[in-house]
Amino acid sequence: MPYLDNAATTFPKPVRVTDAVRNWLESGASSPGRGSHSFAKRSDDAVTMVRKNLARFFGVPGEKRLIFCFSATDALNLALKGFLDEGDHVLISSMEHNSVLRPLRGLEKRGFINLEIVPCDPQGRLDPDDVISRFTNKTRLVVVSHASNVTGTIQPVKEIGSAVRERGAYFLLDAAQTAGLLPIDIEAHDIDMLAFSGHKGLFGLQGSGGLALGSRIKTLRPWREGGTGVNSLSETQPREWPDAFEAGTPNVPGIISMGEGLAFIEEVGIAAIRKREMEHCAEIWKALSSLDNVELYGLPPGEERTAVISFNIKGWEADDVGNVLTYNHDVHVRTGLQCSPLAHQTLGTHPAGAVRLSPGYFTTQDDLRRALKAIKTVAEILVPF
Repeated sequence: MPYLDNAATTFPKPVRVTDAVRNWLESGASSPGRGSHSFAKRSDDAVTMVRKNLARFFGVPGEKRLIFCFSATDALNLALKGFLDEGDHVLISSMEHNSVLRPLRGLEKRGFINLEIVPCDPQGRLDPDDVISRFTNKTRLVVVSHASNVTGTIQPVKEIGSAVRERGAYFLLDAAQTAGLLPIDIEAHDIDMLAFSGHKGLFGLQGSGGLALGSRIKTLRPWREGGTGVNSLSETQPREWPDAFEAGTPNVPGIISMGEGLAFIEEVGIAAIRKREMEHCAEIWKALSSLDNVELYGLPPGEERTAVISFNIKGWEADDVGNVLTYNHDVHVRTGLQCSPLAHQTLGTHPAGAVRLSPGYFTTQDDLRRALKAIKTVAEILVPF
């Protein structure tokens, strides 16, 4: 059953991830900070350890600046709605996911901010000079996806971050597609806020993720308010970080899964994981390039990209290709707009979208062989217009 949708959620997970979550659930699952008994203390210790390790991994200047969220989307909402002030000018690229676009459009619709979209080239690349050329005296935040979930195009993060910082603005990086796959150091790369998901490159469970804050971020308004397990007498949200931003019972199984996923990454090596995924990418690209009626999008292997490959078969709707692959060949891919209509407008594939293949570290040669054979079979079927 070839699974080629790792850009949405990695599968399967490392054995140590599933074993650790199962062990925690079976041996005393409890809420951290919500009691003095040993189960609560055990949960609190587990969460604290993962927070420390992730802060170290991303180069965060202090573990209290690593905030656990329920997804990269949750983290982006906290960053955008907690940081921006009325009248701010915000720049984003034309490859951004709806997790960035929709909250900003909402703020724009209410007249709270001014939003501007910087076009990328047809391969999805963003030119840092184009970003800077659109600065005004109100520009406060630039938001960029580290790598596209449609083409895999990797943006020049350091160049963008440095240019933004030189002009006194702030840089928010959406690392949903790259956390755990590419080295990221928020201080070295001039990143002020880093949103990441846990269920993709970190090999964790769905419902996990976080927001890392660089040293220049001094204040942030909470996105959620409520119980935090500390200072319960107060009728207002605590001011201390990270408690101020982590209202509600945390997803402890998800946090533990991210910690174990990180341990797996550091054991295998982030370079080794990327090498294997890019070998898969090269094999897929070569096979699809040989098919006359297949159109590929984005940069070829060898360029700055991740192992996310989108294509269309001439004469076919992307959704129909996906249905045939799933129900006739048991090959699991993603079709449509992938929650990124801006990216598909940039590529010229809007509104129908494309078929997306995203192999992962655990993808096998047999998975690729079966998937590519199935795609070739579909591509050879003539569809009358």
